[in-house]
Amino acid sequence: MQPVNISQLQQSAGMAVSQSRQAMQGLQQVKSEHAAIQQQLMQQSQQLNQALLQLQAFQSGGDPSIQRIENVPGRRVPFDYIVEIPVPANSTGVVEGSINISQEGPFVAVSRMATLLSAYQFQYTSPAGGATATFNGRSFGRWRPVHSAWDLNDGQPHSQVVLAANPNFPGNGAPHIVSPANSSPFRSMQQDFRIKVENAGSSFPRSNVAIPSTWWTKSINEPWELAALDFFERGEVITFKCQPLHPSNPAYGNLSGFSPVNANFPFIGSQWDDVEGIDDRIQVLGDSEVDPIVRVPSCILVIGFHGYRIIQQAGAGPH
Repeated sequence: MQPVNISQLQQSAGMAVSQSRQAMQGLQQVKSEHAAIQQQLMQQSQQLNQALLQLQAFQSGGDPSIQRIENVPGRRVPFDYIVEIPVPANSTGVVEGSINISQEGPFVAVSRMATLLSAYQFQYTSPAGGATATFNGRSFGRWRPVHSAWDLNDGQPHSQVVLAANPNFPGNGAPHIVSPANSSPFRSMQQDFRIKVENAGSSFPRSNVAIPSTWWTKSINEPWELAALDFFERGEVITFKCQPLHPSNPAYGNLSGFSPVNANFPFIGSQWDDVEGIDDRIQVLGDSEVDPIVRVPSCILVIGFHGYRIIQQAGAGPH
């Protein structure tokens, strides 16, 4: 048996360690190259996805950075946002009202709508004692149109004097006398407006000028569908600015009142009296003739949007 050569063993061990180190260095280099390849593949995949999104956006005309309404998180609840705007009697000044979008979530408008609530009243002053009393007209509390395009009785005045069928009806027993020169052929307490919607936020305006109320509803009183879903953020303020085009039940547009005694009685404001339940006969007060009726054709414009709310939790992300 030959003796063991310690120096040879040491040399062999050193060579084995050197080869092992070289193998480890080669493995590390392979891992680095593999990681670099993986990173390049990921970058290429991201670039490819971005290119596909841009291509889809180009084909659909949209922007991939803008979130669609259908993707906004939250529970959809049908909702009507409306505001009641008083319209004073005998006024054509601009009236306005606002809607505040609450913090529970955004509001999406589908259509717009408007209607008019009559608050017609009149005050009667007794020619004898001067006592006054206030009464509601027949249209009081009834819904009226917000435009005259569907006034089907337009241009159909009375052709002759019309008396009450029964002159002894309950009340003061006085009959109505409707003059063909004085009775209005138009609907009582119907209004016409120009309406403009303003958003206190940064949204684009909804029209370049105020829209006629004829185009705010369809037919007599049907909601008007919007061209696109109208999205209002939480906290936004929507203001409706409405200008009446004429006073409610205006006093102009007729001749002086009918009277078998004196045709000069100032019945100019009485052309809707036969509709509203007001005695429009002549009142002879000695040497003077004074109309005992003060007419107050006030109304309330009810206007707003039909749509749905997206109810979100407090602190929900951007939408």
